[in-house]
Amino acid sequence: MITSNSNRNIVTADLYSIATSGVNASNQLLTTTGNNIANVNTEGYVREQTIFEGQLYGGVGESTTSRVLNTFAQNQLRRDTTMQSEFQTYYDKTSVLDNLFASEANSISSSMSRFFAAIQTATDDPTSMAARQVVLGEAELMVSQIGIVSNFLDEREDEVNKEFETTIGVANTLIQSISDLNESIRSIQGNNPNSEPGALKNERDQAIMELAELVSIETRVDADDGGVLINLSSGESLVLQDGSFNVFTVSNDADLSYTSLQLTSDDNSTSLNIHETDMGGTLGGLFRYRDEVLESSRRELGQIALALTDAVNTQNKLGMDFDQQLGTDIFTRPEVTGLKYPDNSDPSLLVSGRMTAGESSSLTSADYRVTVDGTTSGTPDTIDITVALVNADGTPVTDTDGNAITQSYSGLTAEEGTFNSVIGGIELEFASGDAYAVGDEFLLQPTKEAASAIELAITRPEDLAFASPIRVENNINNLGDTEVISSFVTNTTVDNTFADLGASAFDGAGGIHSAGSSPTGVGGVGAPAEIYFTSATDYQVLDDAGNVIAEVTGAASFSNMLAQAEASDPAWPSEFSAMDNYPGYDFSLQGEPKAGDSFTIGYNTDGLSDTSNGLALANLQTADSMLLNNNGADNLVTFHESYSNIVTDIGQKASSADISLQAADALKSQSNNWFQSVSGVSLDEEAANLVKYQQSYAASARLLSTAQDLFNTILSVVS
Repeated sequence: MITSNSNRNIVTADLYSIATSGVNASNQLLTTTGNNIANVNTEGYVREQTIFEGQLYGGVGESTTSRVLNTFAQNQLRRDTTMQSEFQTYYDKTSVLDNLFASEANSISSSMSRFFAAIQTATDDPTSMAARQVVLGEAELMVSQIGIVSNFLDEREDEVNKEFETTIGVANTLIQSISDLNESIRSIQGNNPNSEPGALKNERDQAIMELAELVSIETRVDADDGGVLINLSSGESLVLQDGSFNVFTVSNDADLSYTSLQLTSDDNSTSLNIHETDMGGTLGGLFRYRDEVLESSRRELGQIALALTDAVNTQNKLGMDFDQQLGTDIFTRPEVTGLKYPDNSDPSLLVSGRMTAGESSSLTSADYRVTVDGTTSGTPDTIDITVALVNADGTPVTDTDGNAITQSYSGLTAEEGTFNSVIGGIELEFASGDAYAVGDEFLLQPTKEAASAIELAITRPEDLAFASPIRVENNINNLGDTEVISSFVTNTTVDNTFADLGASAFDGAGGIHSAGSSPTGVGGVGAPAEIYFTSATDYQVLDDAGNVIAEVTGAASFSNMLAQAEASDPAWPSEFSAMDNYPGYDFSLQGEPKAGDSFTIGYNTDGLSDTSNGLALANLQTADSMLLNNNGADNLVTFHESYSNIVTDIGQKASSADISLQAADALKSQSNNWFQSVSGVSLDEEAANLVKYQQSYAASARLLSTAQDLFNTILSVVS
């Protein structure tokens, strides 16, 4: 009986224990289910489940409530979120520029067409001031339109820099928050190993997901304490094991408007440069947009503006205006100041640059990094430099063989007011003489803001030089049928002292150099003023005084008469050959001359009805005048083709980004569905669990009531 009573006591005690543990377990399950249902709309919430251990002698043991999480699905969702965010940012920004350049209202191509059409119309009546005024009006509208587009791009640069600052600030806040949450989670789990701080882990995972939208990251869980370590996908650490973290900081070299990134430790003891192209996420999309679309478009637009206005200026200066003076610049030629690198010896030293006049076919859209290799004191001071072509992001421009394009120069004049021509169609002024130090560097960006800096240099329609400054006339007594088929001017630079080797034969006073006033000096021959045929194939070149300058015998053709004379007769004055381009004019004949035939060359006085230079100005519209790219190949295109390349390039990038974005959206949707299928709250599932746990609770409560009844019965028997 004792054993029996003892056995009954054990059974009763076990039944009570089982019932009590069942009630508590069901209550815990209901709590977990209720928490899941309550947080069904909470962003970043991961559903939880409670698992119990069975007791050896019956009943429910200890419980563990943990999040239901598939780390593979979570990591895939983060990666797809990063990619989608990058393409979304890149597409949104690029499509704005695509709409700008594709709009007919903003079309610079249309402005250029109207300008050249106005020139063509004006050449129909070169004496019409109204027609000339229309040319100036269209020139001003064209410059204004280019400036409007350029200013819009400038504003986009300011906008993207502000977005960099905002995004970097958000990223740094998230990095610090993740580090702080790691510490809190470590502390809680250290004090209670069987309790998972799900709310804190959800908050941390949400912060990590938000960080993944901004940059491409990789995560790793510390097996010892449950902390999450975070690296950039390129390898740099953001959240470290010891609880410290790195933050993004903005750095710049010479161009303060060109944001670059560094990682700095939380105690600011170290810093590390990072590659912006590897960032991914929103930041990566912003950097890609800036480097691949915005900055390249600004510089290519500036290249068009400089090349176009230079070509027009150059051609106008080769003509004669309505006042019968040599033509001048129609547009201004802006100068730029070199940006100083922070390690330069003296921050007050400057280098200035501008496009070399007449070098529109050599100008690139690249930036120019100038490095000082040495200086020499003297009268004047000289400087040795190396010029390297660089892209907007600072990487070197390479040629067709993949080699960086650089050029070294020695003995350049270093004094104020003197510009030295270098590669890429620009010229540099070193106003500080020998004060520069070896290693000083300067960054020149001649095309970046040029489009908004160009203005009209003339206001008088009379300054348009539609006529040629020379006139070639045949002698009325000529017996042959030879006639002038073309005459052209290549140089009108006036310097009667000939200190400038670029001087032409034009004296600036409505004539050409006469005998004794040319580079040959007093008593020497003057500029070519006449061609005299001594036979059907032989001719002499004479000056205005009848002095023989050179003779040509056995001419096979009569193209470029003066160039033939210079090439074939050693008597051609060496003083002429020493000049860069003297006399600066030439002409070609066609037909069969007779001995005694002659053609005179003189200034085109009263030739206001001449439109030869005006037609040359109009023909610039279809001339291949610009470099297609910066790789050193002489691939030339027209101004319209160059602008079309900008429009096409941006459109192609916007279209490609749209396609990539659609693919990224689909991938993100798939990975999110995968993640939610595991970690998301299903109301149907939770409702079913709620019914089940209610029933288990009721059953356990009934069991507890039965145990109580049995216990009461025993008590009544004993009493």
